[in-house]
Amino acid sequence: MTQILSNIEVILLSIVNEKPSYAYEIDKIINLREMRRWVRIGVASIYQVLKRLEKRNLVYSKIEKEGRMPDRKRYYVTDFGKDSLVEAAKRLLSSFEWYYLDLNVGLETSDILTAEELFACVKKRLLKVQANKKILKKIYVSGNASESKFLKKKTVIKNLLLFREAEEAFLQQFLEEIALSKNR
Repeated sequence: MTQILSNIEVILLSIVNEKPSYAYEIDKIINLREMRRWVRIGVASIYQVLKRLEKRNLVYSKIEKEGRMPDRKRYYVTDFGKDSLVEAAKRLLSSFEWYYLDLNVGLETSDILTAEELFACVKKRLLKVQANKKILKKIYVSGNASESKFLKKKTVIKNLLLFREAEEAFLQQFLEEIALSKNR
């Protein structure tokens, strides 16, 4: 029987499944793929989650020595881990989730702001969204399109870019509504 995995567990298990890795190497892969743009994972949590995955028999580790480097613990996925990863991928790709966005919390509390304060805050967010969109577009067009790891990264970036475009349109429309209400 496979186990339900958290998103961070899925990410780490997926990386180890691609190539047996040690924690520092996993952190470098996360940075290279710019995963921290869409998943909250700190360096310390990588070590904690790897220990948890090992305890649950989803990965196992070996202490290895390479040249003059200090001993390192390299993680390998188990057959049980592969099965659990397949099930997690199916679940995540086919399920539906709600969006728990800070923006929605801010909108819920926005009635305590003056129209001018609300307009300024939304305008500030819009500028950040537009700057983020430029970065995402640059990432999307860069890289080696034939490399499968880049294709995964490009697909995720495209998804984020489409979300940012929708947010930009929403914020622009909301700013117009705020401006109209101020003029009444």
